[in-house]
Amino acid sequence: MGGERTRRDRLSAIWEYLHAHPEPSMQEFGTAEYLAELMRAGGLDPRPFKDFPGFTVDVGPGAPVVGLRADMDALIHEQDGGPVAIHSCGHDAHMAIVATVMLELAELGGRLGGAVRAIFQPAEESGNGAELVAGLGVADELTYLFGVHLRPKAELPSPRLAPSISHGACQFAVGTITGEDHHGARPHQGVNAIELALGIAQGLARIKCDPQVPHSAKMTMLQAGGETHNVIPGSSRFAVDLRAQSNEAMAVLREGLLALCSQAAASTGSVIDLEFHDAVPAAVIGPRAEATLAAAVDAELGPGHLVPGLVTSGSDDFHFYTIRNPGLQASMLAVGADLEPGLHHPSMTFEFDAMERAVAVVRAACLRAVTR
Repeated sequence: MGGERTRRDRLSAIWEYLHAHPEPSMQEFGTAEYLAELMRAGGLDPRPFKDFPGFTVDVGPGAPVVGLRADMDALIHEQDGGPVAIHSCGHDAHMAIVATVMLELAELGGRLGGAVRAIFQPAEESGNGAELVAGLGVADELTYLFGVHLRPKAELPSPRLAPSISHGACQFAVGTITGEDHHGARPHQGVNAIELALGIAQGLARIKCDPQVPHSAKMTMLQAGGETHNVIPGSSRFAVDLRAQSNEAMAVLREGLLALCSQAAASTGSVIDLEFHDAVPAAVIGPRAEATLAAAVDAELGPGHLVPGLVTSGSDDFHFYTIRNPGLQASMLAVGADLEPGLHHPSMTFEFDAMERAVAVVRAACLRAVTR
């Protein structure tokens, strides 16, 4: 019981600090320094990233075999008339879980049969943090990489856990239609940029994509016109949100959008520029990593806790690590935490005991993986 109280006390202290000090994407300098100091106090040697917040830290003998990814950023919400950073996606919990696992592994000393590397990563919410960190090569020599994420109650109730999360791919595009305004009484003298953009929006539904793969393409922003109601706008800006459950389907959607814009421009003589932003790939799950997490759930928590891997239309940049390293065995532990009312809600709450279960499972998975 004493060890359990120690784990809970440590988790509680780490989570309470992180929860009270949220920082948005690429501004997590205070968060990273707090976590790095925890690692130093535990006898470890964190290595900060040079150009952005975050660090890696290793524990155990030899070259790291297993990696743990923790996302550090909070989301910005509008509250009381202004922007406020809030850990509404559970990243404070993810950091507390990974930090606690690393400190517990450090306490094993020579009994740890191999090395584990924690990657405290910035900017998951903006979609490009993992791509930047993976580009540094910090996961290139790893065999396994584990992530962790709290899940909404409606998706995965407590105390269930799943050994993988199949996220979908996400891609945003911003288009600009450039043309001349003209008189509302003479619509034949130019192109109505609103009508042109709406034609593109309607065409998104006609992109031919495998119907057996969940996907969606929709216009999410349209800006055109002004206060003068008798001027037909020749220019407009629009945004498109693309989602697909496979990277192959995302490529089809992307090419379909490009074709739509090209056809619309050619048929009207308009200039349409399209820029893609924040591409996040669909999950590539390593079967051995998934099996290792599943075995750890069964061993640590017993029957009735393990459920099959989850499929979600949401995205996570965790999968950039496997896009860069196709041989990497990576999987993300889904943690049922009775999280309500939902992820990215400013009033999100979850069951604290779920973090303790996650620490037990992730720690056990690391110990299994380093000895294989």
